[in-house]
Amino acid sequence: MSLRQQRAMPMRCGSEVRSNPVNHLRSVLFALMLYAAGAAGADDSGKFAMKGAGFLPCEVFVTEREKRSNVYYLIGGWIEGYITAYNKHVADTYDVTPFESLELLLLVMQNHCEANPRDRLYSVLNALLIKLSPDRLQQDSDRIKITEGKRTAVLYSDTIRRMQEELTRRGLYKGAVDGRFTDETRSALIAFQSDIGFEATGFPDQTTLWRLLRK
Repeated sequence: MSLRQQRAMPMRCGSEVRSNPVNHLRSVLFALMLYAAGAAGADDSGKFAMKGAGFLPCEVFVTEREKRSNVYYLIGGWIEGYITAYNKHVADTYDVTPFESLELLLLVMQNHCEANPRDRLYSVLNALLIKLSPDRLQQDSDRIKITEGKRTAVLYSDTIRRMQEELTRRGLYKGAVDGRFTDETRSALIAFQSDIGFEATGFPDQTTLWRLLRK
């Protein structure tokens, strides 16, 4: 069959047609480029061009998060890249989000974006990191593995020390502030979870840590 004859053949339908993941990804990236087309250029006053998903408005983020679309996952990748660059280039910063998972950050951003649909993702994320920055991890810290049943968390020792300090301030912990997740630390965390109406497991899950250390 000649190339001309192949071009003249009708497109196959139904299960015989397979989507091309590369072409699909290209279309997603092209959509992001269209959304970001209005970004401003850099100048002597310190303004700079925003690349990637940062220029997307909140309303797009909320819509794509609900659909769990490819655009949403690309936004997640952009956020992780932005945080990595923040950790590298901001002075005295090892990890600005020492315990927060990407999913928790996305949830926090969603809460803001639902109320402020025209805000740009860059400004939302930047404001969030500035808010978190005073409690950033400034130096590397040992990792501590904590297990409860099928759940596992790996926390910096410094984060556990901050937990102990806050639980002490609340009058729930009387042990050593040493960054070790001891039985006494777990008991104090159970008391805190009970006080705020959470399931009292003693496991340092994301929402418990956020309420204890960020609220």
